[in-house]
Amino acid sequence: MFFEGSEKKFEIVVKIGLPSLRSLKSEWQRVVLASGAQVLSVVSNSDCDAYLLSESSLFVFDQRVIMITCGQTALIRAVQTVFTFVRRQDVELFIYERKNEHLPENQSTDFDADVRILNGLMPGKAYCFGDRDGHHIRLYHMLADYHPEPQDTTLEILMHGLDRESAELFFASQGITSSDVGIRSGLTRLFPDFESDGFIFDPFGYSLNAIHKKEYYTVHVTPQVGCSYASFETNRHLQGDVSQLVDKVLDIFKPEFCLLMLFEREDGNCRLGATDVVDHRISHALECGYRVHFASYKMDSHALNR
Repeated sequence: MFFEGSEKKFEIVVKIGLPSLRSLKSEWQRVVLASGAQVLSVVSNSDCDAYLLSESSLFVFDQRVIMITCGQTALIRAVQTVFTFVRRQDVELFIYERKNEHLPENQSTDFDADVRILNGLMPGKAYCFGDRDGHHIRLYHMLADYHPEPQDTTLEILMHGLDRESAELFFASQGITSSDVGIRSGLTRLFPDFESDGFIFDPFGYSLNAIHKKEYYTVHVTPQVGCSYASFETNRHLQGDVSQLVDKVLDIFKPEFCLLMLFEREDGNCRLGATDVVDHRISHALECGYRVHFASYKMDSHALNR
């Protein structure tokens, strides 16, 4: 059975002094429904509400929201819904991303159509990272004089062609819980002290949200042959060489191919260590206060070859 694992994402930051975005619970339910997804569960701490969705995740902080969806969801409709209760003049940062799909003809919109809608809401700029005729990520951001906090980093790892033995862990079977899957795969042991919320889909598929104070990480897995895909994302503060964390994630899934995006302040010091499996990499300063590091990995033998 085919499922489109490739994801769409938006991130929005509003000004200090406004009512907490976390207080707008009914509005976030409306946003999720507008995208075509549903809320499965929620875990919260003093800083974050983490919504596990039928198609990926939503994280709501006092001033920041991150929403990720997959499948045939229409994330742009969620964005349009957000701007019915968040005023454009109250927005400090807006970023929209879209990974290319296996079957784009099954999607209700494409990135170019989404940009036309976004340009009606804000001034912005669009980019393409990667191979336009192959795996790539399209990115759009609002043009604004935004200054990220010193510890503001985000790492995204998007993986295709999962190792079959690794992928088998994410098929539902009698008596196996989402907690079992998290432990056996090693995903719930990536960082200490995080509260995790997982879901194993029937007959296959897995999602995980994990939060600790203001930090989160999230994982989504589509394990079936022919369209296997997994994503990992975290806003955990990263410094220096991030290869050790990247290798931990790649060792869990052993993909044939992956794209990596790392966002940090323009004066940050993150870097990717040298490795033979990176076939393309660039660093680019966006016009919204971040530097983005992009890399594509191709592992011909399901190994890191380091």
